[in-house]
Amino acid sequence: MQTLRKHFKPHLGLPKARLSCFLMLVLAVIGQRTVSLVWLARHPHSAAKPESVYRRFQRFFASCALPARRVGALILALAPKPADGWVLAMDRTNWQFGKTHINILVVSVILNGVGLPIAWRVLPKATKRGNSRRGHRIALMREVLSILPQSDIRALTMDREFVGGLWLSWLKLMGIPFVVRVKANTMVGGSPAAWWCARKRWKRCAGDLHEVFGGRFHFAAKPVRKGRDPHLAVISHGFQGAEALDIYRMRWGIETLFSHLKRRGYQFEDTHMTKGCRIGKLMGVLAVAFALSYQWGRKLEEEAGIKLKKHGHRAKSVFRQGFESLHRMFHSPLGLADRLDEFLDQIIRWPLARNFVV
Repeated sequence: MQTLRKHFKPHLGLPKARLSCFLMLVLAVIGQRTVSLVWLARHPHSAAKPESVYRRFQRFFASCALPARRVGALILALAPKPADGWVLAMDRTNWQFGKTHINILVVSVILNGVGLPIAWRVLPKATKRGNSRRGHRIALMREVLSILPQSDIRALTMDREFVGGLWLSWLKLMGIPFVVRVKANTMVGGSPAAWWCARKRWKRCAGDLHEVFGGRFHFAAKPVRKGRDPHLAVISHGFQGAEALDIYRMRWGIETLFSHLKRRGYQFEDTHMTKGCRIGKLMGVLAVAFALSYQWGRKLEEEAGIKLKKHGHRAKSVFRQGFESLHRMFHSPLGLADRLDEFLDQIIRWPLARNFVV
């Protein structure tokens, strides 16, 4: 804990007691595989009684000012930057607890096909499970730009709900290249996107700019086997043709992130928290826990190689390998002391020293 606190303090800027509590939560989430505070308080990271630890966790979520921007910068510092810049993905995840709708807008960087969350915003109750508003997206992207220079962004990928003339114009004004999927009935240069998709008509003018949502963008499409539409149609600023489609495919990394935060990992939906500010802090805890698990999984895979089953798919995902290894180490640190020291060196100490964030 002291080693973690030493290397995390310059990045998060929390008081010693608050930082210790935050790190206890991160380690407990990995060790207990849940977000239930009752079970997190029983993780063997403190000599205090579980009841006392539980109340300490409650006070953390009720009154600690966790700087989400610094948490996002910390996750960026832990990850190696791609040579051609970061591909970002924006999407929402939502669920319902009782009558309360929980709706979180997230921006992640895509690293080897998986999203690492760097900015998030719990949407107000008025949106319920509905689409985010332009103001929400702009505010979130301003947070991203405060920790990630525009020059380091290769592209922003988005699904069909993140369209709108003013929103796309703002991205274009800020110099952020993007690829966004559009519906089949979207008007592209006076004709529906479905018409351009049929018989690959769009390829005849793949390099042209078309008027869409009041702006001028490139258009590309390809057939898909599953889904509501027979074609995947995208508009883009800064890319065209096959390149735009290849970049859009990377958006799936944020869906993989959500599945790991939920049923395939930390059971995010099991939380009984309903207040947006507290859910945002819990998201920060899970973001760091996920980044540590995924980066450690990459290290393990570099050493042992990729293990495949007979059908050709991975035996375990990168995240699962790191998650399960850390889970064992945190429950028996004495028996795995060497690996624990290697984890601290390779995943935390060296990356944070190299990518210091103020």
